[in-house]
Amino acid sequence: MHVDLHIMSLTDAPVGWASHLRLVCPRYQGKAATKAPEPARLGEFAAGLLLASVLGVRSDDALALGPEGKPELATGFPHIGLSHDDGIAVLAVAPGVVGVDVEEVPAQYGRLQRDALRRVLSAEELAKTEASPDPAMAFALAWTRVEAVLKADGRGFAFDVRGGNLPQGWKTTHALVDGHAVTCATREEPAPLVHRLDMREAISLLEGEQSAHKH
Repeated sequence: MHVDLHIMSLTDAPVGWASHLRLVCPRYQGKAATKAPEPARLGEFAAGLLLASVLGVRSDDALALGPEGKPELATGFPHIGLSHDDGIAVLAVAPGVVGVDVEEVPAQYGRLQRDALRRVLSAEELAKTEASPDPAMAFALAWTRVEAVLKADGRGFAFDVRGGNLPQGWKTTHALVDGHAVTCATREEPAPLVHRLDMREAISLLEGEQSAHKH
């Protein structure tokens, strides 16, 4: 299945990015205006920018939320998935249900990463990951695979994944972008195509559209 991965870097965000919240739909305005750490708020703003830039989503009415909060377009098509990490935000767009997750490849594989994987992998899967020539990369790929499948399924961590128990029938593939693992999950073998969007350009274009509408 063809999957468009629209990726926005957060590392070159303008200093005054929070002054542009009106460009995104209220749901993401709210998420970007909480007391969460700035990287998390910036990621929510970027998610809203991607929705507005790629799909024209500027109002909450354009979105429908699943039982665990997974956003989809209210029209039901195309299907979407969203994820962000400290460095990038990703919007996946596909003709079928899709889940996506992004995780920065850590500088090294240590106790933090091991503890995270113990909660979601079987002992055999964990051993295989740790025996990898690059355990840090293997961690990022294993973690994003789990998250992407759970997001595609729609139940998220409400689904009990202990022991490597994942919802069945999902196929995954990954892309590596700017030191991040980006994994998408679909029912058919996913074929991702990466598109980069510059945050400053997206802001400028959306500001221009808003200005044109006012006149």
